[in-house]
Amino acid sequence: MKNLLRVWVGMVFAASALPALAWGPHGHQLVAEIAARQLEPGPRLAVEGLLGDRADLAMRDASTWPDEVREQPDYRATGPLHYVNFPRGQCHYRARRDCREGRCIVAAINHYVALLADRQASTPTRAEALRFVIHLVGDIHQPLHAAWKDDRGGNDFQVRIGREGRNLHSLWDDTLARLGGLNVREHADQLLQSPMPGARLQWNRQATVAWAEESCRAVVLGVYPASADIDPDYLARMRPIAEGRMELAGRRLAVLLNQVLATGSADRRPKTDN
Repeated sequence: MKNLLRVWVGMVFAASALPALAWGPHGHQLVAEIAARQLEPGPRLAVEGLLGDRADLAMRDASTWPDEVREQPDYRATGPLHYVNFPRGQCHYRARRDCREGRCIVAAINHYVALLADRQASTPTRAEALRFVIHLVGDIHQPLHAAWKDDRGGNDFQVRIGREGRNLHSLWDDTLARLGGLNVREHADQLLQSPMPGARLQWNRQATVAWAEESCRAVVLGVYPASADIDPDYLARMRPIAEGRMELAGRRLAVLLNQVLATGSADRRPKTDN
């Protein structure tokens, strides 16, 4: 166990210079891989038609695209769509307070799902919407993408790993997703060995609110360390939480795509709760 923890800490040092991109490439590709494996035949063909490659490969590539383009002039306005911030200690979503003008991840997922479901929209429009859906479903399951406004979701919460300084958000975005040292396919194999008991996998337009509040509650339960010094015990405790969030994101993404892209139902927008 001690040797394993030393490996984890070494990986943290190696990742300390990486930019803060939600879940990082490994995490987003893991979510996409898990979802791709659970697509039904019709939705799988729809994904391949929109993205132009085998579903698993295309979805993994698409999963990181919104982060890759967010600094380009045409996409700079999408930055706020990757997260939602709450007042400290309050995990109850209020659209007027937390998502003004629809500029947060909760509204963004519903917006892009509606575009994806619209058979009258152009193929490029639907393909771009699919890329955002794949990415943002991953983002909303990263706890610090639904955390406190006063420190920008942990971006202003500085931590130390040995002599290296970084912020808590970046630690969660990349390092915790990669602690097992597995490649994406191996990681998916490991996580999908057994079903998730009690997982709420249904999709409707209210699901995004529930997902954001769920991530926020994970923050309350201990994502913020007691000390700025990150130790192996913290990494060991947070790793299963991070992996559980990524697995859940992948499973929920599959349910969403299976519903929205199902033959004969793709023209219908996602149903709301009665």
